[in-house]
Amino acid sequence: VRQQGIGLLDVHRDMYLAALEEGRAREQEEAMTAHVKDESSSTQQPKVVMTPERLQRLSLFRVKRFFDSIDEIKNNLREWSYECGAGDVKGSDPAEASSAELVADWAFTMPVKVGDQVEADLGGAFFPATVTRAVNNQIFDVQYFDGDRDTNLSRAQI
Repeated sequence: VRQQGIGLLDVHRDMYLAALEEGRAREQEEAMTAHVKDESSSTQQPKVVMTPERLQRLSLFRVKRFFDSIDEIKNNLREWSYECGAGDVKGSDPAEASSAELVADWAFTMPVKVGDQVEADLGGAFFPATVTRAVNNQIFDVQYFDGDRDTNLSRAQI
């Protein structure tokens, strides 16, 4: 995963550097062609000159290599996650990992502890909150994002 992440960062760095280079080239071209005016226009706006070099740089096929690299990394990560991702995690047993599945209502049955960021029911609408007290994963006190507090909420309200 680390290797693929580094690969993604490299691709994005290369895209950024290519964009900077393109920006500098455009500024130079605009400076060189600032004297060319568009006679067909009533305003004296500079005419955009499309040189063959500029057309090549603006070509969509030029950036295709970046997207191909990103797709390759995404596919590598997808294959890793399907084939051996769970078994490569330190401390996990591959036999257990392949049989472990989330239950359908996992969001309502996962343990919630003090300090967890949650969404809590406040009069029929859910708002961001922080758990300030938890009793046996059944009763909770929370502090909402605006400082208001609520006590004795059930797990269904979190």
